[in-house]
Amino acid sequence: MENKINKAVIIYFSGTGNTSFLASLIKERLERENLYLTNICSIDYKKEVIDLSSYDLIIFSYPIYAFNSPIIFDKYLKKLKFIKNKKYYILKQSGEPLSLNNSSSAFIKRKLRKNEIKLNGEYHFLFPYNIHFRYSDEFVKELYNSTLKLLDIFIYDLKNSKVSKIKSNPFIYLNALIFKIQRLGGPVNSYFYKIDYSKCIHCNKCMNDCPTNNIVKVNDKYKFNNKCIMCMRCSFFCPKDAINIGMLEKWKVNGAYNYEKIISDNKIIGDFLKNHQKGFYRFFKKYFKNLNEKYDKYFK
Repeated sequence: MENKINKAVIIYFSGTGNTSFLASLIKERLERENLYLTNICSIDYKKEVIDLSSYDLIIFSYPIYAFNSPIIFDKYLKKLKFIKNKKYYILKQSGEPLSLNNSSSAFIKRKLRKNEIKLNGEYHFLFPYNIHFRYSDEFVKELYNSTLKLLDIFIYDLKNSKVSKIKSNPFIYLNALIFKIQRLGGPVNSYFYKIDYSKCIHCNKCMNDCPTNNIVKVNDKYKFNNKCIMCMRCSFFCPKDAINIGMLEKWKVNGAYNYEKIISDNKIIGDFLKNHQKGFYRFFKKYFKNLNEKYDKYFK
């Protein structure tokens, strides 16, 4: 009698590639450990809803937008048919470890409860910003190393059926609810987007890559409509930095992070936080402390 092949699916949305990179790392670990043959399902406006019946493990992964899951992700989940007696996990990511991010999975959890399904675990990974400001290569490598540790913890929990929860409270839930107003900001700010045609090479990358089909071309000019979710994919990957993102222009980051180069470069040590303990970076201290304590508890 042949052994049953366990199958997993990672259902994710990625704006500028961080969550896509995380999904590839999860898939690699699940298959390297011979735990699950893993399929990756990326969400955009054209994506058909996947059938979960053939999978044993379902992982939801998304970038946190203003302390919530992206609206394109929630809309996909509304159409998804949940199935009992499967393992469900959330592996989300953001650019900072603020506790206000803790309730970002509220919509997913409500869907699971409505279908009388238990959530087996939730994990919060850190990746570099695609807006506000650019992270240094040193910090990117440190975040990558922390991602590997948290993946080790996730795999350990998965193997040993340990449930991992992220604590929240009514204040955090209320805060996330208030910040859902950001979803109105995308369609409004989209009308302020502009193209610098002295730089633009009409490669159509912004139009072809837009996950909501928000960008169209009319009379050889690009037009931004009202379906923007502020994923920043268009401006982040524009090869000529030709897109002005309206009211958020001062926060714009242009150009992908070269993870392969940063990871393989031995000159990049990856201990950025050792010398950056104040200001914005002070928020990372507790996250790294808790992560390292749990990692040492499991593996040392």
